[in-house]
Amino acid sequence: MFLDEIGEISAAMQAKLLRVLEDKEVCMVGDTRFRKVDIRILAATNKDLAVLVKSGGFREDL
Repeated sequence: MFLDEIGEISAAMQAKLLRVLEDKEVCMVGDTRFRKVDIRILAATNKDLAVLVKSGGFREDL
């Protein structure tokens, strides 16, 4: 999965993405159960993520 401009996503979406990466499962919209996923993430941004982490705009653990 390619995520473009990862530095632009909200804090809430960062938390959801981290959960998917850690738990390897998702809940589809409108569904009530979680499903296992096996994906690889490729992300890009034109922002300096180190600066965003220091300012609190991006999760360090992500």
